[in-house]
Amino acid sequence: MSKRRTGDHRNALSDGGGTSRADGGGAGAEALTAAEHALAEADWERAAELFRVATEADDSAVAWDGLGWAAWWLADEELTFEARLRAFQLYRAAGRPADAARTAAWIAADFREFRGEEATARGWMQRAASLLEGLPTELPEHGWVALLQADLALNFDRDSAGALPLCEQATRIGRELGVSDLEAVGLAQGGVCHVAEGRVEEGMRRLDEAVAIASSEDLHLPITEGWAFCCLISACDGIGDFQRAAEWCESTRRFTERWGGRQLLGLCRSSYGRVLATQGDWPAAEVELAGAVEDLRATRPGMAAGGLARLGELRARQGREEEARELFEEAGAAGLVGLGTMELDGGEPEYAAALAERALRGIPERAILERLPAQELWARALSQMGRAGKADASIEAVRRTAETIGTPYLRARASLLTARHALAAGDPEAARRCAEDAVDAFETTAAPYDIAHARLELARALALSGWADLAELERAAAERAFDELGASRDVLRAAEPLPAPAAEEESGEGGGGRGADGERLGELTSRELEVLRLIAGGRSDAAIAEELVISSHTVHRHVANIRTKLGLSSRAAAVAYAARSGLI
Repeated sequence: MSKRRTGDHRNALSDGGGTSRADGGGAGAEALTAAEHALAEADWERAAELFRVATEADDSAVAWDGLGWAAWWLADEELTFEARLRAFQLYRAAGRPADAARTAAWIAADFREFRGEEATARGWMQRAASLLEGLPTELPEHGWVALLQADLALNFDRDSAGALPLCEQATRIGRELGVSDLEAVGLAQGGVCHVAEGRVEEGMRRLDEAVAIASSEDLHLPITEGWAFCCLISACDGIGDFQRAAEWCESTRRFTERWGGRQLLGLCRSSYGRVLATQGDWPAAEVELAGAVEDLRATRPGMAAGGLARLGELRARQGREEEARELFEEAGAAGLVGLGTMELDGGEPEYAAALAERALRGIPERAILERLPAQELWARALSQMGRAGKADASIEAVRRTAETIGTPYLRARASLLTARHALAAGDPEAARRCAEDAVDAFETTAAPYDIAHARLELARALALSGWADLAELERAAAERAFDELGASRDVLRAAEPLPAPAAEEESGEGGGGRGADGERLGELTSRELEVLRLIAGGRSDAAIAEELVISSHTVHRHVANIRTKLGLSSRAAAVAYAARSGLI
């Protein structure tokens, strides 16, 4: 690492590094100095051994505090609790309430991470807050207690509104007292709060600043850098900002190689694994997700639910349905949407709707991003059940969230959901437009599995509209994509015969006979009009694809759509039509 790390967890958290070592002397002091050096070098086993020697020599709070950190990095649950509890007791006995409060807050975090014990964690956090009451000056401990209170609010209560002021308090204290750790993590967690409630621009601004601080400035705790990275990558996973996630994941990996900490890597790997799965790199996603689940099961079972659900999603896509179901069930509440999706795909929309509703009951209304997957499942299930009114309301909620977040990936998901609903409602023309929008938006985010699903829905809409050739083009493209990814279950679905149109349309409505200038322009989508203008300007398909940031296949589809709708026989005819219609 290029920047200095003090490794002195005791001093870093009590006053930013300025407290003098007043605990013990002789052999104990010598062992304590060596232990703190080992901690700074990430030699956790050596640090634990030396801190143990120091505790035996002097039974000092500082030695036990350091032993607690070494044990935490080693994922030794029993020793972490033993050491931190003893440090807390000794700080209290020595009349050091700020140090005792800080230690109590980390004990609360340990009860959440190691054991998932909510009541016990809350009790220790309240003890930490009580110990800080009445202190004459604001200390770094106030900032760390605030951050860990925010962490509990986010993880136990999903209360981003309640967590945000705590994060802002920590950020302010960090800036005023010159503790970069507090500033970085306060910004990172505050950014997560903003993103969770749909204020994406503000949230990502804070997250970007947080990781810049954490990766370049002088920090006292190595956990700070990993904490900030994980906040950013998790937020990117939620909103579909895959490019930003990719930029920082390599830095996260380097951090982990330097400092270890399988629990931190597990959280980041599970988010990054889903990013890789969405972008189509399933072998790499397999490595990240399976590794994340293994790490979290071994070191922080109370934090494993998200990784289990994400691995379950990949298993379901791979057609390994029994494994997927087991993972979703082990994930508990985090696996409800995954289970519901499997039930929906298996022809059980009523049960899928029940699971979606159950998931939504457990998520606050203000947590719009977290509610999105359950709302999508709820809408799809209602559509299949023929409950159009309720489905419309849920789809509108999904669309509002997608517009609020504003990323192309979430907008594409909303368009695909709307296309599926339109097909279920017997409106293939509306389904076609929405499916085309979904394909185009997904392509800007490089999401091949989602693109294939959108193309399959587009194929069905085209087939119902009587455009058999275009429908087969899309169906075949979807089947190839599923096959390349290894989505065996979806390959079989894509190979099924496409639906036939309800009735033959009148002569001229399926292709030829549409040549009157301007007569059919209103049937073109905005993207098709854009493509037509570029064709008229002499662009090739490859040039159009590059300019619009879409694939050549999609350009070919748009061109075929334009020619079919306008009854044109060639690109030259399209150019002439555009000129006569005033498009150029």
